Amino acid sequence: MKIKYGLMVVGSFFVLNSANAGSVEITNCSLSEFSYSYNVENGEAGIIQVGSIHDDTISLSPSTVGAGAGADEYDLSDEMPDGNIYVTLIDGDEITTRLCSEPEPEPSSE
Repeated sequence: MKIKYGLMVVGSFFVLNSANAGSVEITNCSLSEFSYSYNVENGEAGIIQVGSIHDDTISLSPSTVGAGAGADEYDLSDEMPDGNIYVTLIDGDEITTRLCSEPEPEPSSE
């Protein structure tokens, strides 16, 4: 019986903890109008990092955002080599990453 209640308490802890996790969603993958929305719930501020999936030397400077919801839009045409981009939100001790992948070009049938 004690084990059953112990598992319920531990399970409740994880459910409550995950309910406070921040979120980030990419809303437009276009390089010229790249945009995302975020929600910081786990701390007073969050850190957002945007970078290239294929080239880890290419990234924007991290930005600090306040608690709550918000959105950002960038023209990444000059900064990124292609449309393969990641957005990471660090919200307290929670890290969330979303990927935006450019489709592979079709092979030519010549």
